[in-house]
Amino acid sequence: MIDFRYHLVSIIAVFFALAAGIVLGAGPLGETVDDTLADQTATLRDENRQLREDLAQSKADQEYQERFVDAVTPRLVNGELEGSNVAVVALPGAEDETVTAVRDVLTSAGATAELTVRIEPSWTDPDSEAVLDELATELVSSGTELPADADGFGRGATVLAAALMAPPVEEGSPTGAHETVDTATVTAFEESELIQLEQDASVAPSMAVLIAGSVSGDDAEQRLNRLAGLSARIDAVGQGAVVAGPAAIAESGLLSSMRDGDVADDVSTVDSVDLPSGRAAVVFALSEQASGETGNYGVVGETDGVLPPVPDTAPTDGATGSAEGNDAG
Repeated sequence: MIDFRYHLVSIIAVFFALAAGIVLGAGPLGETVDDTLADQTATLRDENRQLREDLAQSKADQEYQERFVDAVTPRLVNGELEGSNVAVVALPGAEDETVTAVRDVLTSAGATAELTVRIEPSWTDPDSEAVLDELATELVSSGTELPADADGFGRGATVLAAALMAPPVEEGSPTGAHETVDTATVTAFEESELIQLEQDASVAPSMAVLIAGSVSGDDAEQRLNRLAGLSARIDAVGQGAVVAGPAAIAESGLLSSMRDGDVADDVSTVDSVDLPSGRAAVVFALSEQASGETGNYGVVGETDGVLPPVPDTAPTDGATGSAEGNDAG
């Protein structure tokens, strides 16, 4: 049986332990702990300063690389898309700055890039399916076949793609099946607040660059599938299409849906389109599409490289100088 003396001895032992700890902490042990903490703090301070310096240098290096690529891109892509007519389609979430930069690089490559269309976020709303289906039924033109097994989103995408895009020019034929944008159909989609014409054109392009943005929400996967269907229809009507977006959304956004979906063999993709290097890759991916080839390019996930093979050609007389003149210099 435990008696009072046992409790008393236990209490005294506890106080002795506390007293010893206080003495040691205030004496040599305390000095050792203080010195160790001071050394660790100084080391962490130095490491933190070095990390900040490394980060600043990394940002400076990246900025230099981007400015360098931006400066040489016009010469790099010069003439690559000469004679092509390319639509720029801004999908929901696409940044205005990126849209403008893509249009500029297409122009530098010799393409006509007058038609710019923004797909409104409402396009992917569940309530829009009935509206799109009705528009498709009312506006479908002769020569355009509505897919019987498609939902309203697919049928609407089919009609809009046919209104915007020109079919590829067949060999031996001077023109495609139609040369002009179907303005009545495009206006109907615009009045339904499903699209917005940001830059109009009368001549229908035969190729397209679709610029992806961030899509979020509990139903993001369904919305991405609807945008993937629209991209596929635009590609199918014209001569080819490239879907491009920033690397930040490549792993879980539209680019991922395109790369893993049924149209992976038809539509090319490029990530890092918010960088000058990515926009140069878009030009060469479009050129590759025109030749009937497809690829996925960028730095995220499994790709076919950072960009398609760059043709080894000398600049034309229309560039900075003729090839002969450059050699002579």
